[in-house]
Amino acid sequence: MTVYYYKDRFLKGGETPVPVEDRAFNYGDGIYEVVRFHRDRSFGLQEHLERLRDSAEAIRMALPFPLEEIESIVRSAVSQVEDEVVDVYFQISRGEALRVHPFPQTDPVLSLYARPGRIYTEDFREAGVAVITLPDERWSNCYIKSLNLLPNVLAKQAAVEAGAYEAVLIRDGWVTEASASNVFGYHDGVFFTHPANRHILNGITRRFLLRAIQKLGFTVQEEPMSEEFFQNEVESAFITSTTMELMPISKINQRELHPLGPESPVWQILQAFRTL
Repeated sequence: MTVYYYKDRFLKGGETPVPVEDRAFNYGDGIYEVVRFHRDRSFGLQEHLERLRDSAEAIRMALPFPLEEIESIVRSAVSQVEDEVVDVYFQISRGEALRVHPFPQTDPVLSLYARPGRIYTEDFREAGVAVITLPDERWSNCYIKSLNLLPNVLAKQAAVEAGAYEAVLIRDGWVTEASASNVFGYHDGVFFTHPANRHILNGITRRFLLRAIQKLGFTVQEEPMSEEFFQNEVESAFITSTTMELMPISKINQRELHPLGPESPVWQILQAFRTL
């Protein structure tokens, strides 16, 4: 079952009210978030809402409702989906207007859907996923969670066509993040991940993972990994996102990585993350 909300109300089955002149269609002029719920318990909902607010400020767009009201709408949507795990996608566009580039005098619009979340089996997670490396061809403001995702889509498709799960992006010789996730590497007792600057989206799961790493007493360095280091030297690596949590990397291009096991630092981090 999927629940839909648009503008100011939940929709009935079969309704498709989004106008074709909405600036989300014409320009990707908007922002979004994805939140996971386990029954009534959300994962990082407040952090997602705060990032939504920050993204709106970055593109000089007002929110259609206060954050508290958006939270209420999100929770109401979740309550209508009778599944153990529910994912909620919600976006704010600048609204419907004639197709001209400057900001129109319109009211921003909230769109939302809630549906059963994708579940990864422990066997799948333990096996890990293959990744390839590709040039990071996105814009310079990746810290904004905007609707402009075509470069990400192209990178993800290239990974799929190469028989991989994800594309890890390289900017000027340094690992930034992946097409739809953040990237961590582990080597000689230290975890590495790109700092939260304008070149990556500061993922909510990424933030929680940093806490888990520190909770276990590991060293973490928020600094870029060189492509050579990531490709040839890291002992372990993983990607993170709201819907994946932590997903170990089993292969980088043609190089196999160590399998995930109970003694692995990555496995320990995953277990610590689940207790946060």
